[in-house]
Amino acid sequence: MASVSTLVNRMRYWCAVANLGYSQTDRWNFNATAGNCDCSSLVIHCLKEAGFDTGSASYTGNLSSNLVARGWKRLPVDGHPQAGDILLNDVHHVAVYLGGGQLAQASISEQGTVSGKAGDQTGRETNIRNYYDYPWSCYLRYAGGQSSAPSSSGALAVDGNVGPATVRRWQQVMGTTVDGIISGQLVPDEKTYWRPAIDSSVVQYGGTGSDLIRAVQKTLGCGVDGLLGPATIKAIQAHYGLTQDASFGPATARALQTALNNNRF
Repeated sequence: MASVSTLVNRMRYWCAVANLGYSQTDRWNFNATAGNCDCSSLVIHCLKEAGFDTGSASYTGNLSSNLVARGWKRLPVDGHPQAGDILLNDVHHVAVYLGGGQLAQASISEQGTVSGKAGDQTGRETNIRNYYDYPWSCYLRYAGGQSSAPSSSGALAVDGNVGPATVRRWQQVMGTTVDGIISGQLVPDEKTYWRPAIDSSVVQYGGTGSDLIRAVQKTLGCGVDGLLGPATIKAIQAHYGLTQDASFGPATARALQTALNNNRF
């Protein structure tokens, strides 16, 4: 099921974690170690990763018509976008608003042109930066149903996004206080570890650690500090037989949700 939170998290991943450059001649090369995209292919790719139907959308010029036909609203630009809004200039550019005054986008190649080598050569070809007015033609905002809640059967949606419902079920299974919050965390450095599939609404910061994560660490036999950092993420991935890359992404989230639906961690 489509999730705006996952869209935001996937844009964060490709713009801040993956090594993704800019090239209109190699725009569908989504190789996390050295890939390329352009502004519209990045947004379309992340929409698909987040479970959205993009129809025949292939560039900025036909993105609005395809999304409006599939549950999105075209809204006037008022300087107050919401997290998950697509910021669209119908002719030249598109980005996604992340919330907190920031957007994610693919900008320009290392040569300042529309094509370049695979991978981000400058650290700015794909980027997260403060919101600005391109100028945008509109905001595209999803008006359909979103996931991250239990299905009608009471089971979690296995959607690869750790939202409040998933955290509450995780807390129930681990026997800790059920409040839907992973508290006391540190901000990932985006180099040694990241948490792209964990909704920002369920994380609180402060560095004191979370009882949920302490319970997880005790179960896995790793260091107990309550912090969902690189060692703990790798231990969770090993627990589920996944690649241990210290990025808590959709695959890790889906494995967790599947286990929780069977009342186990």
